[in-house]
Amino acid sequence: MSSAEAAARNDDLWKNAFGEMQPAGPVHRHMRRLLGDVLAGLDYRTVVDIGCGAGDNVDLLGSSGGVERLVGIDVSTEALARASRRAPAEYHSLDVQTDRLRERFDLVFSSLLLEHVEDDLAALRNMRAMCRRWLVVSTIAGDFERYRAWDEQMGHVRNYARGELERRLEDAGFEVASARYWGFPFYSPLARVVQNFTRASPKFSRSERLLAAALYRLYFLNSKRRGDLLIILAQPTSGPTDDA
Repeated sequence: MSSAEAAARNDDLWKNAFGEMQPAGPVHRHMRRLLGDVLAGLDYRTVVDIGCGAGDNVDLLGSSGGVERLVGIDVSTEALARASRRAPAEYHSLDVQTDRLRERFDLVFSSLLLEHVEDDLAALRNMRAMCRRWLVVSTIAGDFERYRAWDEQMGHVRNYARGELERRLEDAGFEVASARYWGFPFYSPLARVVQNFTRASPKFSRSERLLAAALYRLYFLNSKRRGDLLIILAQPTSGPTDDA
């Protein structure tokens, strides 16, 4: 898939599928809570959010108070337009599978992107070239075939088997500091199975908002060691990087 095709595909997803799921979905809310725990332990001044979407993580990334520069990257012009309206930051249109910024950042952050890209290793290598100190990524693990009906609606091309992304990161020049799998049993497998029989909508109905709020409370009971939401903290290994 070319960068232009990827942009068109993601524009369509933002118009017809994502919508309120990003700020109000129970998994997304818990994901930001868990990511906040990881980010709280890091010292960073500059950050690039790769696959920034509509800017829903800008507040989270700037919460440390010491951020001097925040850059957002996305292949979707629709997402970037929403992000620029939502939160002040520096935004760039870019496909991280094929390109990168020619600079390095204290923190490279990427939330719910890798399950969408066909060449995840190329994307990770471009992240490595932009990374000075820390990489934080979140993505979806689990059995892709089991949840294909829903995942394809979301534009996913993969879910990661346990340990698979950790090995990919090592191949791309990172050392994994921590990997957290979350969501068992109420999100994965229970809610994920039910999602296979539903249709994504960019706007929640009143009943869907009430359900999302109830699930958010229920999901506090999920395991902290098992599940299909994966959050990884990694650091670049020592050695040369391609800064050309």
